[in-house]
Amino acid sequence: MQRRVRKFFSQLLISYLLIGVLPLVIIGPLAYSLVRNILLDRVRSTTVEVNDRLFLQLQGLVGDTLTVLDAIATDQTFLPLYASQISQEQQTNLYNALFLLLTARHLKPAVHVVSLDGHVRLNSVETPIEYTQESYRNWGVLRKAFLTQGEAVLYLHASQDSLGRIFSLARHVKQASFEGFIILDIGYEQLKDILDTHSTAHFPYVAILDEHKTSSRILNGIFTDEELDFIRQSSLSIHTPVSINDGQRYQFSIQNDRALAFSLVSLYPLAQIDEITSIVATISISLGTLMTLLCFYLAYRYSRKASKPLDEVVACLKRVSEGDFSARTHIIGNDEFGVLGESVNEMVMNMERLLLTNQQKEQSLRTAQIKALQAQTRPHFIFNCLELVKWYILLNQSEEASATIVELGLLLRSTLDLAEGMITLEEELAIVSHYLALQQRRMGERLSVECDIDSTLNSLTIPRFLLQPLVENALMHGLEKKRGKGRLTIGTKREDAAILFTISDDGVGMESERAKGMASYREIIDAMQEGTGLQNVQRRLTLNYGSACEFFIRSDVGKGTTITIRIQQEVLQWKKG
Repeated sequence: MQRRVRKFFSQLLISYLLIGVLPLVIIGPLAYSLVRNILLDRVRSTTVEVNDRLFLQLQGLVGDTLTVLDAIATDQTFLPLYASQISQEQQTNLYNALFLLLTARHLKPAVHVVSLDGHVRLNSVETPIEYTQESYRNWGVLRKAFLTQGEAVLYLHASQDSLGRIFSLARHVKQASFEGFIILDIGYEQLKDILDTHSTAHFPYVAILDEHKTSSRILNGIFTDEELDFIRQSSLSIHTPVSINDGQRYQFSIQNDRALAFSLVSLYPLAQIDEITSIVATISISLGTLMTLLCFYLAYRYSRKASKPLDEVVACLKRVSEGDFSARTHIIGNDEFGVLGESVNEMVMNMERLLLTNQQKEQSLRTAQIKALQAQTRPHFIFNCLELVKWYILLNQSEEASATIVELGLLLRSTLDLAEGMITLEEELAIVSHYLALQQRRMGERLSVECDIDSTLNSLTIPRFLLQPLVENALMHGLEKKRGKGRLTIGTKREDAAILFTISDDGVGMESERAKGMASYREIIDAMQEGTGLQNVQRRLTLNYGSACEFFIRSDVGKGTTITIRIQQEVLQWKKG
């Protein structure tokens, strides 16, 4: 039952999984991949587009600031700055010129002109103290400008700069009467308008890097050390998502300005996209799991519902096959299983009626055949006995004839009730002994008889006249035709799960092929017209024991004949008491 349930369950489960889960297994990953790719493509394109626009605006502002730097360094209006002495009137004119220069510009950097000895020649705001100190010339923006010998440089300030400076543009100026630096500082507040034009939802992290990627100035947001390290190590524009040490994924866009040796980096964390795709994946997995569990439940439920009536039908048919025609199914319902149960019950009842009718017919035929065969045996045996008495009378052996008649009377008395078809082995051997006594009177010393009988088999019931015709056949066709003495051996014994009966003689024998032909069974056509002897015994064995009985004849010319009957013990019966 469990095997059938499992088989039916597995078939239903596979069907449900193919219908309910397989589409989810295919559609789920496709939906996840599609949503993820669409979101990543949108973020990638937006990141690159906005970063490019921000970079161009920053380049424009830096270029405009460089124009201010060049004007201060080369314009005739600012030449008095580089004289050895500056009058009060020249100082006033210089500040006016600087005011006019910055007024027309959107980005107004803080301007500082400082001589090499630390004297401030011109400034738009208070000059930081470090620009006037000699030690600062060995580091920072002054050192970078000094090393370039007149070229404009861009210097990034530290994130914790107290003056809020992001970067500075500087230039070293050396003339006959002046040597010093022009420094323009750009602060966060001055770039705030540019950053505000871009939504912080797109760019929460923006930074400027120097040419060595060793120092950076964050314009917006907060970078972790791992993120800054990754930015410093990246020299090209990255158009695919990358993961940093903390496992957070980001979309980067990096633009480089080779002239001033700085880079603009925009970083967009993909946590929101990952969260959305994770939700899609979770929904797909949850639906797939739910559908799988539902398929298991439905498959189990309907397999049990279908297998229970089927198992009941199988159990009913099995009982019927074992001969129990009282078996019935108890399936109630208006569905196909209810119809099946009713049909099986009706079939079993019809089979029972048909089998009972056939059994009655077969029993009647079988009884008639057995009685007819037994009726054949009696006149055959009596005829042989009377033939023997006749010869005694013809030979004037009245005493022998009288004794033979007595033996015949004893034999007839033991076989008087032919209505009983089955007798014990002991009773059958008594009949054989009376018969042999009669035959020994006729054959004298020519006949010797040996019996090897298992006494535990005496109560075994066998068909009447089962062994006597075989003994008679051995005497008449085997020993009588032999010259000299002959020996007849009768044996019964147990062998494995069977009982063996053996009638053996050392008479004239016959060809082995003929012996095999005589041992072959022939169907009964008309019992009253068939002969006696071997065929009589074979037919009665078949009628009583069927295939559980075997009949063998082994014979060789001049060596004798052995007849063996082998009957399975399971079909034999024993007389009680």
